[in-house]
Amino acid sequence: MNDTQFTKCYRLRRDYLYLGILGSILCLIFGTGFSLAAFWNLDGSFRYPVPTAIFIVVFFSFFMLLGIWVILAYYRERLEISRDALIKHDVFHVTEIAFDEITQLQWFSLSGAILVESRFQKFKIHIDNFQKVEQIEITDCLRNSVEYDLQEGWDKYRRLKSSLFETTDQPVKPIRFLSVILVLIFAGVFFIAWWFDRGVHYLVISLISLINLVVAIWWFSRFRKEHLKTSSSVKPQ
Repeated sequence: MNDTQFTKCYRLRRDYLYLGILGSILCLIFGTGFSLAAFWNLDGSFRYPVPTAIFIVVFFSFFMLLGIWVILAYYRERLEISRDALIKHDVFHVTEIAFDEITQLQWFSLSGAILVESRFQKFKIHIDNFQKVEQIEITDCLRNSVEYDLQEGWDKYRRLKSSLFETTDQPVKPIRFLSVILVLIFAGVFFIAWWFDRGVHYLVISLISLINLVVAIWWFSRFRKEHLKTSSSVKPQ
């Protein structure tokens, strides 16, 4: 019988693809626009137009390449679990560890990472990269497929990652509203500075802040919708 029938593949959440595409496009658009504005320096607000334009190009190019990397990771990275092995696909290499070769399984409660280690190789599984239903499946599979005496940090992981095992809706934390307010204040201060003719670069910073805020709100909105959708399909442990 073909073993591939017993292999299940887990891919990154689709949010990473959207984030990579959106981030790359925004960096390309605003990086081009702001660098040209600095280079031409129509209102004379930039003391050193050419160095400023070069800095803007380098700055936005870095984040655009980071967005492209996220897109590439979405299509390349995945975790495969078969009857007798774990297979971790990264962007440029593949690592396979059989269950009977695992010498240590360490649960990191703060980062949500799971370290799978054998005698000659190891890799980390970042559980938050997957949908909640898949997180529970992966966690349950690893917990029950590896001998308990080879696992470290499970109790603390189970306690601090309790939201992973909860099925009730969680209220939005006040810290999220506080971060939104702080970004709005930050953007408003630079907008006022531009309004009083302090320079167009203050307007640029204000617009970047507002764009980041919009992206963050969209991201949290999608995350909450996905949480509500998946939590309804998860049975209590």
